[in-house]
Amino acid sequence: MKITKISFFSILLFLGACSSEETTKSLPLSNGEPGRLVLVSDDQLYQTLEATIDDVFHEPQAWLAQSEAHFKLSKMNTASFRRSFIIHQTILFLVTRQNLAELQAYLPVMENAMFDSLFSDMKGMPIAVKNRWAKPQHVYFLFAEDLKAMNYKLKHIKEPLLKHLYNQEIKDYRERLFGSKDTSNFIYKAIRDSLGMGVAVTEKYELMKNENGFVWYGERYVGSQNGVLCYTIPYYDTLQFNANILFQIRDSVLKRNVPGPTPGSYLTTSASDLYPRFSETIEVNGQYAKKLRGWWTVLGEFMGGPFVMYAILDKEGKNIFIYEGFVYAPNKSKSKHLRTLEAFGLTAQ
Repeated sequence: MKITKISFFSILLFLGACSSEETTKSLPLSNGEPGRLVLVSDDQLYQTLEATIDDVFHEPQAWLAQSEAHFKLSKMNTASFRRSFIIHQTILFLVTRQNLAELQAYLPVMENAMFDSLFSDMKGMPIAVKNRWAKPQHVYFLFAEDLKAMNYKLKHIKEPLLKHLYNQEIKDYRERLFGSKDTSNFIYKAIRDSLGMGVAVTEKYELMKNENGFVWYGERYVGSQNGVLCYTIPYYDTLQFNANILFQIRDSVLKRNVPGPTPGSYLTTSASDLYPRFSETIEVNGQYAKKLRGWWTVLGEFMGGPFVMYAILDKEGKNIFIYEGFVYAPNKSKSKHLRTLEAFGLTAQ
């Protein structure tokens, strides 16, 4: 088991943990749809803390217009978990002194003093183990003295907990789709040949446009579509990574390259206050990047949906590689598709 370093999260070196490469290779591939979180605890905790658990994990994602929760929950006791969900990608154990004996077999090996410290820490975040029973997989353990303390913890760590679980799930899902190396992916090669950097995309996506340094792949369904857009711009100054400037660049490039269904219409970014914009500084495969979220619309048409965009400085520092994934799915859930598109973007290199 490989111990991961997590901002804001307590990390322990689990005694008896095995991190050999051969052991990791022998693990089965994890499963579970994007956005599915497996909770493992006891029935009394679920009954007592049902309202708090739902409030925390069913918090709507602010970047989606319709109300869609951060996670779909599968609430398991140990018997159900052992039968069907032990190789799920993302698992969270809720541990109190009352259910410690019931969950003991699944917990990392620790001294009693370490357990006491975890139970008594009212502000403590979960500890994590990577690839415990499958790969890629993250298993979390949140400790609290009793039900009252667990209720308090869940409420007070809600924001950083959701952010970390969401971001780590996307990274693990990317690894599930493509492994650690993506350069054998044929779409990756095609985009890299055109733009100098590439992203790996599943084979269901078909090329829709590759002209003048602009690449577009799409996956069509009845009445819906997921899209992947890639292009580059020359890098001159750090101001180019300002979120407002990146949104302006986006609108300028898409106006030229993604026409709408009627003459004069084209894809752009919604300016409505109903669809807030988000940005954060991240790294993608060790390279400086900005991650943007917003709502796309078609000028002059009643169409729209969420998008996620990565603006990544290439290794030579000469160009900014821009990847965007967008979802068009009227009156349908968009969260699962958007998570998949986020995972695609993390393959950029």
